[in-house]
Amino acid sequence: MVNGKNCVNKTLLVKTNRNTTATNDNILLQCESDNTTDASHFDKHFWRNVNVLTNPCNFCKIKTNSLFTRPTTSAIDLSALENLTTTTKRSAVCGIHCVWCSRTYHTKCFEKLDELLKTECDYGTLRNIIVRPQCIRKYPDRFRAVNDDKTLNMDSPLIVFINKRSGGQIGEKIYKKLLKILNPRQIFLLDNNQTILNALEIYFELSNTRICIFGGDGSVGWVVEKLADFYHELNNPPVAIGPLGTGNDLSRVLGWGDIYDSKRLLSTLLKIPKSHPIPLDRWHVVVEPLSQILSSSSSLPISITSTDHKHRNKVDLRNSKYQQDFLLNHNTPKFIRESNRPSYLNHRTLPNSYFINYMSFGLDAAIALEFHDKRTRDPEKFSSPFKNKFMYLNESRKYMGDFTKSNRWNLSAYLTLICDDQNYTNSVRNCHTLIVLNIPGYASGTNPWGKSSSNSSTSRDFASSNHVPTTSISLPIAEESYELVTLNKNSTKSPDTTTSISSLVFNDQHFGDKMLEVVGLSATHMGLIHVGCSGIRIAQCNQVRIEINTSMTAQLDGEPFHLPASNVVKIKHSGQVMVLRHSN
Repeated sequence: MVNGKNCVNKTLLVKTNRNTTATNDNILLQCESDNTTDASHFDKHFWRNVNVLTNPCNFCKIKTNSLFTRPTTSAIDLSALENLTTTTKRSAVCGIHCVWCSRTYHTKCFEKLDELLKTECDYGTLRNIIVRPQCIRKYPDRFRAVNDDKTLNMDSPLIVFINKRSGGQIGEKIYKKLLKILNPRQIFLLDNNQTILNALEIYFELSNTRICIFGGDGSVGWVVEKLADFYHELNNPPVAIGPLGTGNDLSRVLGWGDIYDSKRLLSTLLKIPKSHPIPLDRWHVVVEPLSQILSSSSSLPISITSTDHKHRNKVDLRNSKYQQDFLLNHNTPKFIRESNRPSYLNHRTLPNSYFINYMSFGLDAAIALEFHDKRTRDPEKFSSPFKNKFMYLNESRKYMGDFTKSNRWNLSAYLTLICDDQNYTNSVRNCHTLIVLNIPGYASGTNPWGKSSSNSSTSRDFASSNHVPTTSISLPIAEESYELVTLNKNSTKSPDTTTSISSLVFNDQHFGDKMLEVVGLSATHMGLIHVGCSGIRIAQCNQVRIEINTSMTAQLDGEPFHLPASNVVKIKHSGQVMVLRHSN
């Protein structure tokens, strides 16, 4: 039996071969106007009867209020105009509305139009990004988008990915809104990897395609990873962002804003074809047992072998009673001392193998992990970006002791930092968070590396007092590291035996230069970066290796997790993808 049903996408009349009582938002039914190969039906209006003109009539410029209590849902394909008279007689309506171009007319005003205006559709203000019905062809086992010769050089058809759970469920509202103004077949919900791959396969042959991702940094990274797998390097459709997350750091850097504004949805879509494609670096992350690295040290370069040897005692002594007593005392930070916290045990899997924004270790990741665990278990409390930020501040109170006693601990006791085969562990002796940056954005719009208007590496705050040595030393146990930090604060090193970070020269930071920026933050920096201050610049490099000597909290593009002890994290360049930068 063939039943008529309202399509979830544009409330058009559709046909289905099975009896159903509800329509699933994730399943887009076939519209009567879809998949046509008859050129006489190309670029035609698809009219729908309405009893409310939400916009002024395009003919008389007058807007009409609702005249009837029950809306009309019938649709009129005016490629057969003779249906108009019988339809309007059957149900009293105020006017008609084209679901493609959004033009609206009173019924009497519509009758005054010439035949060309009644039939030919230019798809309205979104004509450059709408995927036209004739571009979608149905094959026995799949759909496939093909080029339309008439608009090949003018259009930038848009593929939209939406995370309905992002932004306190704002994604759900965006999804329903876009279904009304775009072709439903160009909108995809981020449910799983296969959804993304299906979309890319459908639109693989369509020229000038662009992508917009409505979600947080995690959603953007997810789609970008699949783009890199599917396309050759720098051949992917460039990506724009609709920011729905809490931080939205990449969106800020690329000029797409810090937070979603429903009033600017239409203007944001119109900016996408005009935006400039640029390359964005991707970085591959591998986590391996540290014991495996040490056992194969003979095959490593000389500089790496010597570094591993120097720090081998620190790792081997981790299980000694002396070291265990130290790790359990009150001066050791909570995220190391309480490694069996439920929030840690629930998130011990690397969330991704790549990052495009940043990776961080230490105190900031510990707070982010508490927030992430609570949001995962109780999502109803995280219903808006404002509530999310409030909950984040609330979770940070659990680590207040680590902030107040920050002068008694530092990250150099718990990890070894190697950048381009050089040991920089001493450089984190005043740091409680270590960040490996790809973009000039972190923690909701801060820039811990600082402005790159000059080559000076001096931090805006504490630049005159923080001279951190960069020469390598061997520290067998964490207590000796703490004592050395204390001595360093009260003594002056000879300039011929140490190198001050403030004397180093760095290149301008850019997310397409195949370089990483490594920055350290003290507990004080973690607050001051939100008022424009920067952290401690450590290095610019092509690859990073971080040996984790104790358990450690970390985050990858805002997705936090917990690393067990005795692991090494390797970071190296893994190609580039194209993104869209919007300039105001």
